[in-house]
Amino acid sequence: MSERINDNTMSAIVALMDDETRERVHFELAPCSNESFLKRYCELVPGFEKTLKDEFSIELDA
Repeated sequence: MSERINDNTMSAIVALMDDETRERVHFELAPCSNESFLKRYCELVPGFEKTLKDEFSIELDA
């Protein structure tokens, strides 16, 4: 990931997430960086990486 994801961007991303999966990741990792949170979320919901790329121009590093 080339740049840090700020809290404003993260708030917009969260609005597109499945609530149950988001809460699961929060329970597993918090506190953590936005980047770590998104990586774990995308492990559970692989198709969400396309949403990140298409809607926010965010590409996660492997």
